[in-house]
Amino acid sequence: MTRILIHIQTLLSAALAVVAVSSLALAQEPPSAPEAPAPPEAPVAAPEPEAPPEPQAPEPAEPQEEPAPAEEPAGQAEPLEVPALPSKQERLPHAAAKPTLPAREGEAAPVVEAPKSWFYRDPLSLKIGNRLAITWYGAVQADFIYDTTRSYGDTIGSSLVARTDTYEGTVGRFQASSRSTRFGIAIDAKTIGGVAPSGVLEADFAGDQPTSNVGASERAFYDSPTLRLRHAYLKLANDYLDVLVGQTDDVFGWQNTPSSTFRHTQFRLSRTFLAWAPVGLDVAAAVLRPAQRDSRLPDAQAGLRFTVNEWKGVYARDGIPSARKLSIGVSGVARQFDVDAFTPPPTQASNKVVGWGVSIDAMVPVIPADDEFDRANSLTVAGSYVRGTGIGDLMRVDGGARFPPLPNPARAAPPPEYEANVDEGLVSFDRLGVLNTIDWEGFRVDAQYYFPPSGRVRIAAIYTQAYSKNMSDLYPQGGAEIELLTHVADRVRYIEGNLFWDVTPEIRIGTAGIYTTVTYLDGESPYNIRGKTTAYYFF
Repeated sequence: MTRILIHIQTLLSAALAVVAVSSLALAQEPPSAPEAPAPPEAPVAAPEPEAPPEPQAPEPAEPQEEPAPAEEPAGQAEPLEVPALPSKQERLPHAAAKPTLPAREGEAAPVVEAPKSWFYRDPLSLKIGNRLAITWYGAVQADFIYDTTRSYGDTIGSSLVARTDTYEGTVGRFQASSRSTRFGIAIDAKTIGGVAPSGVLEADFAGDQPTSNVGASERAFYDSPTLRLRHAYLKLANDYLDVLVGQTDDVFGWQNTPSSTFRHTQFRLSRTFLAWAPVGLDVAAAVLRPAQRDSRLPDAQAGLRFTVNEWKGVYARDGIPSARKLSIGVSGVARQFDVDAFTPPPTQASNKVVGWGVSIDAMVPVIPADDEFDRANSLTVAGSYVRGTGIGDLMRVDGGARFPPLPNPARAAPPPEYEANVDEGLVSFDRLGVLNTIDWEGFRVDAQYYFPPSGRVRIAAIYTQAYSKNMSDLYPQGGAEIELLTHVADRVRYIEGNLFWDVTPEIRIGTAGIYTTVTYLDGESPYNIRGKTTAYYFF
């Protein structure tokens, strides 16, 4: 008896399900004339789930003038193949193409975030209401350095290699330093009247201390380094013009490579044209802190740069990779010097000369990348060519140039000393006491490659060379400045190869081998080999 009741209940449930499905199919069937087609064709008129006419919810069925014939079979199999899910099909019109559900009608579509790259680091940001967004960033850096001579401190800079006829040029030196550790904050403010204000403040610990001589106290030099300002500027940007005021990278060199990056306090106007087009154009002009304050005029810089907006490569500067567009740019600098006359003090007159420089810079992604995270099998080559006079500070070379001793026909003891009002290495006086700017010409080539499959290992090579064609004329053989021939160089060369590995998105370790050599005016060409191991922690 129980089995019979169970069978009856099952049959009743099946019958109810068939009736419900058939009723739903009939409710969605468009109204038909009394002479409707044969009943078996009615289910075919229902919307097909695999090709809904519209991605919106189905329109409500119009009231039918006449009900469907009562004799329509309700127990055939075909209506059961029409799923009782047309409303779900309407809610999920692209379910096969997207793994996530779109919003229901009347709701905002959910934001589907792409998977984050392994290299991605969440920024340390703080939002203050709707007014400010502050981001902290920086890098802890530790360097372990061994040199074959005692020529340099923890940075090479413009220092010269010690000569082989000196003790410093025959023995080595080991250093451990964290002076390159840096930190900064970037501030973005609310856009007001179409103008977006922002600002950056960044510093490190490589302050104003000698680079080629650790000074009287090594402990103070390495363990209590001086804070140094790197960037401190405000920026106002809109759709037509960007205005920057403060200290940051110069326009000269277009901040293309580390050797073409210099920072001065400036007032800059810039504009990017055709950022949406295949080829864009950057234009910038600035007045900056002069190389000599007594010149009474600021330095002037300007530049043009063409970019291919969709052709990008990964390039690291200061240890931080970024996506750089294919570009070629030209920039220039003009400056004035007003140097006290080459006479014993007190100063009675001054001499004026003009310095200038031209830089051609290129960034070429040989194997492009989509963004800064797409590093695997990415190769980028950067290069700069610079020529000018009185711009040794902008090329990080000075050749060790010094002002010659003053004439001393009376053989005064002690001899008179010239009190310069300008940094050495930019200008000098010839044998006749005429002021001259020091000429320099140089270039740099830098290649960076990220190994597949992950892009976590990078190898790079750098070659830099600079030459002064008038240095030997300013310090001639047999002149009164004969003793300077062994201290002044007219050619410098720098070669580096390095290998870095990203252990985690925050930690990077690497090693580098660096070869440097200079040619002194008397023909001596000493060299130094540096081995360097560096560890970073980025935040």
